[in-house]
Amino acid sequence: MLTRTAAALTCFIALSGCGSPFGRSLVNGYYLSHEVGGKVVMIHLVEAPRGRLSGALVVIGVNRSGSALDTDRITVRGSITHGNVALHTPGLFGHFRTLYIGTLAGERLTLSLEGHSPFTLYRSSVSGYKAQLATLDHAQANINAVRHARHIENHASDYLQRLDTTIEQYLSWGRARIAHQADVRAYWQRKEKFYDWCLARIRPLAQAGVARWRWQECAITTSNDAYNREQAVAAIHELQSTARAKRAAIERMLKEAVITARTAATATHAVCPITPDPNVCQKAWRYWRTKEAAPVAPAQLAAFHALLPQVSAAVRNDAQTAETTDSRLTAVAAEIARIYRTSGRH
Repeated sequence: MLTRTAAALTCFIALSGCGSPFGRSLVNGYYLSHEVGGKVVMIHLVEAPRGRLSGALVVIGVNRSGSALDTDRITVRGSITHGNVALHTPGLFGHFRTLYIGTLAGERLTLSLEGHSPFTLYRSSVSGYKAQLATLDHAQANINAVRHARHIENHASDYLQRLDTTIEQYLSWGRARIAHQADVRAYWQRKEKFYDWCLARIRPLAQAGVARWRWQECAITTSNDAYNREQAVAAIHELQSTARAKRAAIERMLKEAVITARTAATATHAVCPITPDPNVCQKAWRYWRTKEAAPVAPAQLAAFHALLPQVSAAVRNDAQTAETTDSRLTAVAAEIARIYRTSGRH
């Protein structure tokens, strides 16, 4: 009896080996693709009960437009028979399922999707899977760094373009302002001429007792013109503030442009070792170093600095002309108003 029992036990152990369909180890592990094009495919399979498979298909790849890895996880179920594997995804209400078929031989899991070339996954440990993820994380970090550097470069380009446009607008505005001095002088000279003519006309008429209604038109006009003169003086004062603000804004932008170009140069140089074309990156870095030294064209900068004192003088002359002339016109208008007020109403 003891001998028969020992023989039966020996037979059971033998049947539990690889030669028996019931003797192979149950499937339970990670199967991993080699990293290709910034993407890794992993399938985790568990066999329970024997012949039935369940697990997850995970596709992880670098994200060239985002900051984190792209991760797609799909539940899979299927079967294994004598090394033949069939896996399917759940689909939608049982429809549109994806079916993968292939073989599991030793450490290699080969699968194919209908109409596509087969792909092979290799048995891996958890630490091996983590190592692949670390590789992808590093690649994603490089992509993020390059994208951030390009963002800084784009911002710097926009800033320098805006500075260039602002200076050109100032040059156009400043030249027009200088040329406008003649118009300002003519504006106030016309008023002086009219006020003096009006006073010279109404004074003798009022003294002679001529009825006010016969000469009051210009007197009323000068009275009403006080508001216009006030607005004209205020506009020139505002112009002085505008000129100062424009100058200060450009001078501030010139200082900030140097910092912006330096930041772009630093960011570009840092990612050159990890860019697809380091030579192009080095060229961009040298460009930003040049812009750091001279954010705008030397001729444009010289024109701006040359125009500044001319604009200041023009605005100052306009203000002096307006204030001096307005002060005199105020006195003339007061005399006209006195004559109008004290003359007879008949």
